[in-house]
Amino acid sequence: MPQNKFALARYCIIDTMLRRSEYVKTTSIQEACFERTGYHVSHRTIQLDIEAMRFDTFLGYHAPIAYCPRRKAYYYEDRSYCLHPFSFTQEEVAALECLLKLAKSKKPTDHCAAMHSLLKKIKLYAK
Repeated sequence: MPQNKFALARYCIIDTMLRRSEYVKTTSIQEACFERTGYHVSHRTIQLDIEAMRFDTFLGYHAPIAYCPRRKAYYYEDRSYCLHPFSFTQEEVAALECLLKLAKSKKPTDHCAAMHSLLKKIKLYAK
């Protein structure tokens, strides 16, 4: 299976890791990619993904990713940058979880299961 099939997943993984940690090493990104996709990616693939996120005009991400040679790791120059236009803080996620618990306690419905699934997705991208 071609590795580029998982490029979007890798971009999301890279973005999430850069938002959660101040500096991120390529090996950490490789490990996270394997855990999430089940496929090994090379050091060079990660470098190419980061270059695409920074400079590919078709993607249009223009991610402010920089490399720190002293730490040998990548970081966001603009810590407020987010690949996805909708981002949630931990407090917002906690509020949504509270609402879900309240909804379940009143009258559990099929919508509660959908909300639970939605919360899991939101947690992936929470700051």
